Amino acid sequence: MMAKSKIPGFLWKHATAIAIMVAVLFVGVVGFFAYTYHVVTSKFDSARMWDLPSRIYSDSTPIVTGQRYPKSLLERKLRTLGYYDADGEVDRSGEYRYDGSDLEIFLQDFRYPDVEFHGMPVRISMSGDTVRTIRRTDTDSEVRGIRLEPELITSIFDEVMEDRIPIPLERVPQHLIDAIVATEDRTFFDHEGISLRGIARAAWADIRNRNLASGGSTLTQQLIKNLYLTPERTFRRKAWEAVMAIILDARYTKPQILEAYVNEIYLGQHGAVQVVGVEQASQTFFGKRAINLTLPEAATIAGVIRSPNYYNPLKHPERAVERRNVILDGMYAVGKIDEVQLARAKKAELVVNPYPRSVRTAPAFVGLVLSELRETYPRTQLTSEGFRIFTTLDAAMQREAEAALKKGLDQLEKDYPRIRNYGEPPEGALVTIQPGTGYVKALVGGRESSASEFNRAVQARRQPGSLFKPFVYTAAMDPARGREALTAATILQDSAITVRTGTSEWKPQNYDNEFHGSVSVREALVKSYNIPAVRAAIDAGVGNVVKLAERIGVESRLEPYPSISLGSFEVTPLELAYAYSVFANQGVRAKPVTILSVVSREGEVLENRVVEMERVADAGVTWIMNGILQDVIDEGTGARVRRMGIRGPYAGKTGTTNDYRDAWFVGYTPRILSLVWVGYDDGRGMGLSGGTAAAPVWGRYMKVVGDLVADEDFSRPDNVVSREVDPSTGFLYTSWCPESREEYFVAGTQPVEVCPAHSYDSWDVWREDEDWRRRREEMEDNPLRRLLREIF
Repeated sequence: MMAKSKIPGFLWKHATAIAIMVAVLFVGVVGFFAYTYHVVTSKFDSARMWDLPSRIYSDSTPIVTGQRYPKSLLERKLRTLGYYDADGEVDRSGEYRYDGSDLEIFLQDFRYPDVEFHGMPVRISMSGDTVRTIRRTDTDSEVRGIRLEPELITSIFDEVMEDRIPIPLERVPQHLIDAIVATEDRTFFDHEGISLRGIARAAWADIRNRNLASGGSTLTQQLIKNLYLTPERTFRRKAWEAVMAIILDARYTKPQILEAYVNEIYLGQHGAVQVVGVEQASQTFFGKRAINLTLPEAATIAGVIRSPNYYNPLKHPERAVERRNVILDGMYAVGKIDEVQLARAKKAELVVNPYPRSVRTAPAFVGLVLSELRETYPRTQLTSEGFRIFTTLDAAMQREAEAALKKGLDQLEKDYPRIRNYGEPPEGALVTIQPGTGYVKALVGGRESSASEFNRAVQARRQPGSLFKPFVYTAAMDPARGREALTAATILQDSAITVRTGTSEWKPQNYDNEFHGSVSVREALVKSYNIPAVRAAIDAGVGNVVKLAERIGVESRLEPYPSISLGSFEVTPLELAYAYSVFANQGVRAKPVTILSVVSREGEVLENRVVEMERVADAGVTWIMNGILQDVIDEGTGARVRRMGIRGPYAGKTGTTNDYRDAWFVGYTPRILSLVWVGYDDGRGMGLSGGTAAAPVWGRYMKVVGDLVADEDFSRPDNVVSREVDPSTGFLYTSWCPESREEYFVAGTQPVEVCPAHSYDSWDVWREDEDWRRRREEMEDNPLRRLLREIF
C-alpha cells in the first residue's frame, strides 16, 4: 500500500520532467517518421532515381534499294539489335523472318537525337544479296529505304559497374510480372508493405538457426533494401526496412512500386558488369527487349532473382532450366498459367543470346571517343547522367575488321612460321573511314584489342615508307608550277644518285637493289621505285613536299630532308588514313569525326558535331593520282588483292619500310577507305612487304564489307585533259612511235611537243634498223605522210 501511494506523488512531483520526456519522445518518433518519409519520397519522386551510365551507340544502318547486304551480316545485325525469329506472321515489334530470300521485319521503336521513330512492318525483297524493293506491309506502300537503329557499343561506368535500362511497367510483359510476384511475394497486392506472417516465419527460422539468415521480405522490402539500405543483416536495419516499406506502400501505388522493383532488382554479373533490372537482363541473356520475352524466358529471369550468378542462363543453362521449371510450377499453382501453357513452357529449349555484347566492344574506337568526350564533360557526368552518345561507328564493319585482322595475322604466322619465333607475335591496326564525311567507321588497335590498352591505330608512331610517295608526286605535279610541273607521263631516271645533305651523303636504293632506267611517273609509282620518288621530291622542293603533307593533315613533325620522299618520318595509322582521304575526296580534306550527337537522358541534344571540309590539293592532280593508284591494284604492287577476288574501282598503295619493319596497305573508293598496318611493336623487321603482309588482311576484310558500300568511280574534274603520248618519252605520240598510251593531265601541263625520239626527223637514228627503214619507204610514198613530214 505504501508503495502504491508513492506512485501518484512521484508522478506529480516529476510531472514536468515526464511531460518533457514524453514530448521529446513524441517529437523524436514524429521526427524519425518524418525523416524516413523524406528519405523514401525524395529519392522515389526524383526523376533521376538512379545514376545511369552514359551509353555509346554506333551509327544507324541504312538499307536502301540497290544496296548489297549479305544475309550473314544482316542477320547478325538483327540479332545483335534484339530482333528475334517470328514463329509465324511478323506482327510484333522486334520480330523478323525470312520468306525465301525476302526478309520481313517489324522495325523497333527508337529515340534518335532528332526524331522519335515508331516501328513499322516492312518486307525487303532481295535478289541474291541486293535489295530490290522495300515495302511497308501495313500500308502496302513502297519506300526507298529504311534504317536499322544504332547498336549499343558500351556503357561508361563508375566504380560500381552497374548497368540498367529503366523501362515503364507497361513495357514489362504480364507473364514476367506474374512470374516475379508468384515467386517472390504472392501477397504483394494484399499487404501494406510488410507481411506479418512472413516476418514471423522468418523470425522462427532465425531463432532455430541462431542467426539472421532467413528472408521473409516482401517485394517492397527487397526494393527498400536495394534502393536505400546496405545488405547488412541486423535487427536495427530490418526494423528500419520495415518502417520504410510501410511508408512506401502507403505513399505509392502497387504499380509504381512494382515498376521501381523490376528496374532495381540485381540479376547477376556479365563479365565485370552488374546486370540490374529486367530490361538489361532480357537483352543480356536473350538478346531481346523485355516486352518480347516468351513465358519460359520470363520464368527464367524470375528464377534468377534468388541466386543471380548461380542461375545465370549464360553460364549455367542446366541450373537455369531447372529453376525455370520451379517458377512455372509456382505460376501454375496460383492460377497464372494453365496446364497446356505449363507443359509447353517446360518443354521449351533454353535459347540464350547468341551474340552477348562484350563490355570491351570496339575498345580502340571507344577510347578515341572517350578522349574527345572528356575534353567537354567531367567523368562524373559521363558515369552518372545517362547521356546517349551517338557515334559514326559501323558495328558490322567493326566486327569484320576485328575478325579480319586477327585471322589475317594468324594466317601470316601459319604461312611464315619464322615471324612467330621472335617471341612476341606480330601486331596490326586497321582503320576504315568514310572519305566524304570524315566519319570513322571501324577502328582496330591490335589483334587482341581487349588484352591491351595500347591503341596502335591512334598511338603507334611508325614510318609510312612507300605510302608517302603519292604525296611527293602530288607536290611535284602541282599545276601552280606551270610547265615545270611533273605529269603522269614525265620521264624520270631510275639510276644511281647521291644526295648531299650538309656534310653527309645518302645513296638511296630500290627494294630490289636494281636500276630500271628511264621510267614514267606512272610506272615509278605503280611499281613503287624509290629513286624516281627521291628525284621528284628534289624537283618539287623538299620544303614544298613538307608543306603539302602538313596541308593534307599529317600532324606529325616533318623535317625537310630528301629522305622524307621515302617516308622516313613517323605517323599514326589514323593520321595516314585521313591523309589518303584527300585523294578519295579529290583534293578535299575532311576532318576526323567520331561523335555525331550527345543527348541527355531527358532527350535534350547537348551537341551535334558537323563535318568540316577544306580543299587542300588540286582536284585534277588527285584524280590523276587516283588513276595511277588504281593501276597499283590492277597491275602493280597491290595486285594481290585482285587475286583475292576484290572487285570495284579501288585505288590503293602498298608501303614497306627499311628492313621490312612496317608493312602497309591502303585501298579506297570515293565511298570507303581502309588502311592496314602490320609489324612488331618493338620495330624488328618481319622480312615481309606491304603487299605480302598487309594487303591480304585488307583483302580479307574488304571482300566482306565492300558489299555494304555502293561502287562509285572517281568523277573526272573539268580541268583534266587527255592526250595520246609515247610512254617511253612522255611526249605526244606520232605514227612513228612504236607504242602509245592515253594519258591524263591537268590543263596547262599537257605536252605540246611531239615525240622527238620517233618523229620523222629522228629516223637517222633508226636507219640501220630494217623494220624502220621499210616503214620509212612506205610512208614516203604516202601523200599524207609527205605532208606531215613538211609540217614536222
